[in-house]
Amino acid sequence: MLKRFPSVMSGFVVALALVLTGAASAVAEVTLELKYPEESKATVQSEVTTDQTLTLAGQDIVTKSTTFVRSTSSVGKRAEDGTLAVVDKVDAFQSELNINGTKIQFDSANPDKKADIPQLEPVLDIYRAVSKFPITKIFDAKNKLTTTKLPEGEFEKLGDLAKEQFDPEKLKKATEQLIAFLPDGPVKEGATWERSTEANLGSGQVMTFRTKYEYKGAVEQDGRTLDKIEGKAFEVSFAINGNPMLQLTKSDLKIKESSATILFDRERGHVVSRVSKVRIDGPLTLTINGAELPGKVDLTMEEKGTRQK
Repeated sequence: MLKRFPSVMSGFVVALALVLTGAASAVAEVTLELKYPEESKATVQSEVTTDQTLTLAGQDIVTKSTTFVRSTSSVGKRAEDGTLAVVDKVDAFQSELNINGTKIQFDSANPDKKADIPQLEPVLDIYRAVSKFPITKIFDAKNKLTTTKLPEGEFEKLGDLAKEQFDPEKLKKATEQLIAFLPDGPVKEGATWERSTEANLGSGQVMTFRTKYEYKGAVEQDGRTLDKIEGKAFEVSFAINGNPMLQLTKSDLKIKESSATILFDRERGHVVSRVSKVRIDGPLTLTINGAELPGKVDLTMEEKGTRQK
């Protein structure tokens, strides 16, 4: 019996060790944070599609758009005070906007091509600015965003519609929201957190989303260990601010479908890929030049982004 005891005990110890190891890994916490390696570069490619039907006074306004962007992000060297500059420059930008059969097309390879309808030139001016001007983001020593700006003197040259899109404070807020999807502290599998984001649609129109994220744990892809995050928008609101010609009387928009999957490289501190889709519909009432128009909206937005290197 004494000879068997060690083998029985070692079996028990091994089994106990496996249980404890499994329990430890099940509750292991990880920290997910963005990193900005000095003097590095990365290229990101994204495709965005939207499909919207806005019905006003019984008339449908159908808008479809596709946008392709490839951009390079260049990280500088930290200054003596710890600040760090990251410059984002668009390498390629193509967009097609179709409103009830009227098309607006733009290609950064031919940015000076005029719009078929002169009234739509201000829209192309925004696209030209997107493809032409780099955006500089300044982070402090703790990687907190402090400033987002165009090259010196360029903002003042923009048209009114483009200035609305490139307002420094709006750029900063949009960037803060873009990088704030990660949890505030260490998380373990199954942990959830929420974020609010605003989409500036122009002409004072703002759509605000409330999204719930969940950490799904580590996954293997192409020989790398990545962290998977899933998100689902569960609340949306719409507002129109500072536009006397266009006012929102009431709206009751709901999210009909929503999903987002993000793969994050914890070791390198960057997003590898992001795929998302959201569909919104519901009634609303607009007041245009004093005339109240009841209607409804059905909007689907899809996005796919990948880091190239």
